[in-house]
Amino acid sequence: MKRLLSRLLLLSVFVAFSAQAGDVIRLAPGGSAIFSLQENMTTGYSWRIDPASRDLDILSISEGGRSGGRRRMVGSPSVRHWKIRALKPGHAEIVFAYQRPWEPAPVKTRSVEVEVAP
Repeated sequence: MKRLLSRLLLLSVFVAFSAQAGDVIRLAPGGSAIFSLQENMTTGYSWRIDPASRDLDILSISEGGRSGGRRRMVGSPSVRHWKIRALKPGHAEIVFAYQRPWEPAPVKTRSVEVEVAP
């Protein structure tokens, strides 16, 4: 019974998201989510957190690594993951930019709203 309760608690605190337009992540303080975006590193493109992001002080964001894709095949897609943890109540916007490091502007951006409320 304790094992079942601990698993249910873990599921209620930890949520995984795959990027969709108009994403909103709702978390309680201390809660976390994994946010994922598809990228193509073999062609030089990757996602990064853009400086246009707002109020990130209410969050802790860490790289969660990559999955999928064959590293040696050009054009092979992979998925990049970030772990987002809510530190305190508030509202933040994370802007992700998809670009090659040597190019001045991203080819696309993705915005994610994060609402943290008790």
